[in-house]
Amino acid sequence: MIGDATLGECLRRWASRHAHRTALVDEDTRISFAQLDRRVDRLAAGLHALGLRRGDRAMVQLPNSIGFVTVCFALLRLGAIPVLAMPTQRAHDIDALCRLAEPVAYFVPDEVGGFDYRPLAAEMARAHPSLRAVVIDGGAGPHVPGAHELATLDGDPQEWAEPSPGDTALLLLSGGTTGVPKLIPRTHADYAYNFTASADLCGLDESTVYLAVLPVAHNFTLACPGVLGTLAQGGTVVLSRTASCDEAMPLIERERVTHLALVPPLAQLWVQAREWEDSDLSSLRLVQVGGSRLAPLLARRLPQALGCRLQQVFGMAEGLLCYTRLDDPEDAIIHTQGRPLSPQDEVRIVDEHDQDVPPGEVGQLLTRGPYTIRGYYRAPEHNAGSFTRDGYYRTGDLVRRDPAGNLIVEGRIKEQIQRGGEKISAAEVEFALGHLPGVRAAAVVGVPDALLGERICAFVQPQDTPINMGGLREALRERGLSTFKLPDQAEVLTHWPLTPVGKIDKHRLIAIAQERRTSGATAPSQAPAPAIARYAERRMAVATAPLALAARLARNLSSQHYTLYEHGSEWSIGLDSVLDVTIDADGTVRRSNGAAWKALPPCAGVAQALAGIPFEGWRAYGRADFELAHLIHGLGGTSGTRPLLKLSIPRSEIRLRSGEALIRALDPADLAAMETLVAAQDASSGPEIGQPVEIARDSGTEHAYKQRVAAAVGEMQAHAYQKVILSRTAEAPAALDMVSSYLVGRRFNTPARSFLLRDGDFEAYGFSPETVVEIDASGRVSTQPLAGTRALSGDTAKDERLRRELLADAKEIAEHAVSVKLTLQEMAEVCAPDSLRVSEFMDVYRRGSVQHLASRVAGQLAPGRDAWRAFEKLFPAVTASGIPKREALDSIRRHEPGPRGLYSGCVMLVDSNGAMDAALVLRSAFRSGDRCWLQAGAGLVPSSTPDREWTETCEKLESVSRHLRLRTPAPPQ
Repeated sequence: MIGDATLGECLRRWASRHAHRTALVDEDTRISFAQLDRRVDRLAAGLHALGLRRGDRAMVQLPNSIGFVTVCFALLRLGAIPVLAMPTQRAHDIDALCRLAEPVAYFVPDEVGGFDYRPLAAEMARAHPSLRAVVIDGGAGPHVPGAHELATLDGDPQEWAEPSPGDTALLLLSGGTTGVPKLIPRTHADYAYNFTASADLCGLDESTVYLAVLPVAHNFTLACPGVLGTLAQGGTVVLSRTASCDEAMPLIERERVTHLALVPPLAQLWVQAREWEDSDLSSLRLVQVGGSRLAPLLARRLPQALGCRLQQVFGMAEGLLCYTRLDDPEDAIIHTQGRPLSPQDEVRIVDEHDQDVPPGEVGQLLTRGPYTIRGYYRAPEHNAGSFTRDGYYRTGDLVRRDPAGNLIVEGRIKEQIQRGGEKISAAEVEFALGHLPGVRAAAVVGVPDALLGERICAFVQPQDTPINMGGLREALRERGLSTFKLPDQAEVLTHWPLTPVGKIDKHRLIAIAQERRTSGATAPSQAPAPAIARYAERRMAVATAPLALAARLARNLSSQHYTLYEHGSEWSIGLDSVLDVTIDADGTVRRSNGAAWKALPPCAGVAQALAGIPFEGWRAYGRADFELAHLIHGLGGTSGTRPLLKLSIPRSEIRLRSGEALIRALDPADLAAMETLVAAQDASSGPEIGQPVEIARDSGTEHAYKQRVAAAVGEMQAHAYQKVILSRTAEAPAALDMVSSYLVGRRFNTPARSFLLRDGDFEAYGFSPETVVEIDASGRVSTQPLAGTRALSGDTAKDERLRRELLADAKEIAEHAVSVKLTLQEMAEVCAPDSLRVSEFMDVYRRGSVQHLASRVAGQLAPGRDAWRAFEKLFPAVTASGIPKREALDSIRRHEPGPRGLYSGCVMLVDSNGAMDAALVLRSAFRSGDRCWLQAGAGLVPSSTPDREWTETCEKLESVSRHLRLRTPAPPQ
């Protein structure tokens, strides 16, 4: 034990003993104990100057990084209390934690893994008056007014009044799998014991190199013995941003890592990875596995695959820790979860009446001890049920104890399935499944069932060979499992959905089971076919025109996630999401039910992810950022604030045509409320239109844009590429009313498509002058490149003169011709050669304040080609990028000051019958948090001039800017 030292003082003592030893490694940065101590001292002074004081709470949501470690120690040195949030948590959880902890400061990174935390921080700062400071580890940007960059917080070291060892040092998150996590107050003294006693038991010393692959905010990674235990012994901590084998295993080789901790799903992946990943792992001495029960088969395979010892860890952030010992017999290490850390740990195993069960029997685990809490933070009602009158903590775990005192975890009380009056242990069924041929791992949940109360659903991960799912029940029966314990439903998953702390998310499994409800009759040797969920539908007559009614509905929707898409004579609105398919910045395709595709090209992965979705007649609403093109064309360095592509299958839809509304919902119970909403808005007077607003001309922007145009024209004259589209932004007022602006703008525009969407704090609307691709259910493909522009003034004679000028302008004609030529080449790669044709060649289309040269290129998909292959070839639209596309994309990235995001990407509909409709995002307005802006570009060829291209962007912006409206102030109370 450390005695009376507080955690902030611990680091000072470690630095005095190990000053020049390496404490932390973070990518290419290495710092010694002495350097870490100095950084913490100076940061503590900077935080004090910011207003943080002893006893204040501070939300820390940082990845595995030096920033995390220095922030936590600086807060501890001040006597402030870190509230450790997981990097994967989002607004719902963080909002609840802020309400509970009332932090005065919030620490976030700028961007990690394609997610921008700054809009989240801005949202929390607006919602919670207690948050006086937001600190960004990285660039603050414009997202959070008044935010501070972590690197700028500095001051001369001072002496601070130390807290008492019995004071709360930090607030950890409960590792439960349900609801918003509770906060666990750990004191300086009990937490110091937690990691020092653990470090001694696990044999850590100065030679230890600990790799943190799980989130450092997790108690397991932080202090069991984890980061703090390693530092306490003078060892080195290597901080990994990812637990992915292809990045973490080379780190083990490079840094000669000796110790690390995994959770069972990750351990499974690491064992599998050794079949192809060949990094030198010979330095590894010990791998800990905890967080949930480790299957014995996996426990036996892991030491062989990784070439080191295994230690099972069972515990909780609330306190009690159990470890298998390093010298335990193999049988104990494989089949048990170890014994308590402290001789003072008290353990009882009781029945439902709190009576001790006989030795060896299963019961609920109760515990109290020197480092186990006596209550959750600000949770008196929950504490009444979580602690006994004599201070034992009800862990909720079902365990039994072997003769040597080791605990074997059999499951959770909440994981008992109540089926037809019988209580079934999910862990018992999982154990039986784990011994079946072809089953790599299994998870079992109880799913609400009208007849049985709960039905048993088994999820299995297959080995390399297919599983005979049809014979699953018989195989379990042959192993002696009682008939009433046999799964009623069986599903295959390749990846487990995980909670923020890395446990299998059984609530998500229940949702997946409901989505995939089985049909009942199954062929003996086949997997059960998922039942097809059908949208319930209701039609109703409406009197309001579709555009006006769509705007009224958008104004009054309670959902924070919807997409409105105008296609032909239909305005279609998708609400919320039952299933998402996304493409990450690294090209990984993910489905929100946990499946992921990494080896496939991104668009092929999307096609795979959409295959087999158990909904009949689904329509996906989606969007793709312009930077998706970097992946498609093999340009590195792609990053973004959100997935590069997102498709959402809605829980409900409203499709509007003249005189009729079609309402669709997966849950028939939703239809009545939606019908009421449509009827109310059909009868209302519509949204009140706010005041017009003008966007001021910015001479600085004009000068900068013309310079970029000149630079690009010079490159084209040197034959670097033939054409490029360079864009610029125009800032709009934060009080912009998106719905009213869309409504007014649409009345004065004649787009090929229009859209209005909201996804949390991101909103956009636009009037698409062309489509990226249109594909019908029979595989007919068409696209509509527009290139060549003149203004539309409203004066008939002037507009006709400009039209003739456009048709005679050699520069505009050449620009259009090369666009059509490239589109034909792209279409030839996916269409039958004899089906290609160009129609409407060089027609002039009127689009709001602009008229364009336009042509349509069409063809029939060739055998073996699908809609996503066509999308991959045609995205981004040539009229938004340039020619050749790869060189144009590179030019855009060099000449434009930041990523485009949705601008010149697309908003799209994808139907279950194979149809796709993707609208080019131009003539649009955007909102992210408090920032609103417009964006427009001009097509440049070698003969372009900066003045003309500036004028073209002004003409295009005007089709949106002249119709902007401000929010109408709320009436006085």
